[in-house]
Amino acid sequence: MASAEPNDIIELYPESDREWAQDFNIAMWWKDLNDSQCAAELGKALDAIRDSGQSAEDLLGDPAEFGEGRAYARLTPQQLADSEMSISNSMLLLAGFGLVVGLLCTGFGTWVGLRDGWTSNSWRFWQLAALSAGTGIALSGHLWWFYRLKGKFTRSWVLGLVGIAVSITVAVLIAVPGGEEALPLPNWLAPILGIAMAAGVFWLPFAREPAKRPEPVPAFMDPKAWFAEATRLLRGRYGMRSKEAVSALEPAREHWSNMSMENGEARIAHEFGTPSEFVIGLSVNTGKALKRRWLLRRLLPLAVAGLYSISLVPEVIAPDRSGWDMFFAVCLLIFAAVTLYELRPANRAEYVESKLAERRAQARGLEEGRDE
Repeated sequence: MASAEPNDIIELYPESDREWAQDFNIAMWWKDLNDSQCAAELGKALDAIRDSGQSAEDLLGDPAEFGEGRAYARLTPQQLADSEMSISNSMLLLAGFGLVVGLLCTGFGTWVGLRDGWTSNSWRFWQLAALSAGTGIALSGHLWWFYRLKGKFTRSWVLGLVGIAVSITVAVLIAVPGGEEALPLPNWLAPILGIAMAAGVFWLPFAREPAKRPEPVPAFMDPKAWFAEATRLLRGRYGMRSKEAVSALEPAREHWSNMSMENGEARIAHEFGTPSEFVIGLSVNTGKALKRRWLLRRLLPLAVAGLYSISLVPEVIAPDRSGWDMFFAVCLLIFAAVTLYELRPANRAEYVESKLAERRAQARGLEEGRDE
């Protein structure tokens, strides 16, 4: 039964319980269980209902709550780790940036073409330089953040710093010779290039990711390698500082030291599990790291908007200011006001508590999955 599709198993439920089964399946799918995992859980629940003679609601309770609990018990440590990542690979990040930049070029290019004429030359060298620098710096920053979350700190800094340096260099090489001069390109070319870029990202070489296998226990038999990997995961995936990660692992180090003296044959991976499994249990104590990341995600866009606003002030106060300058200034003010409002301590506390509750549920589910 577990090899069947979830919808096939739902059809086997008594008619009065099918709606419950559908909600149960949706709850598990929403928590990132794949079809085979959902089907297996639906089959187990169906067997329990048949054996008990009760309805699904009476036996197992609310489908959403039961589905969430079963999902956390069923998810592998790798799936739980992946749930902390908003994006799975760097190619998707590149595609997202290409799509956004392409749509911006299409929109602004169309607007400028309608305003000044399609055969005019309205775009300036400094605008192309600003686009190159802004896009390159933003992409480099996101790559820095992405690889830091994955715990690849060296690659993170190399890509981030080199990408920013290259972006600034390219922008200077474009802006210095051209300055305020118009690009020798007609206005009709900008939206065409934008459409080509937005559509072209779908032809990027997206590699199908191989199915991830659980971490092999023998890979972390060496205590030094085990603790190094656990520290890397705590710093990358969960955002702990180096001292915080060392402090969080200190009880495990003491326990392992005592075990080693009592039993020289003890194996650390057999005692604690893999580093990935172990740090999921420690993730319930990451409130400080969550606060830092919450603030960073809100303050960084606000800082970027503030820096851009400085260059916009002369345009707004100029006697010949345009309606577009005023509109954009109002948009920036609204964005700043909304961001500042969201920085309330109550919002931060609500986010941190909800995230910690989710991580506690993941840790409980992992323990339940081990016991089954």
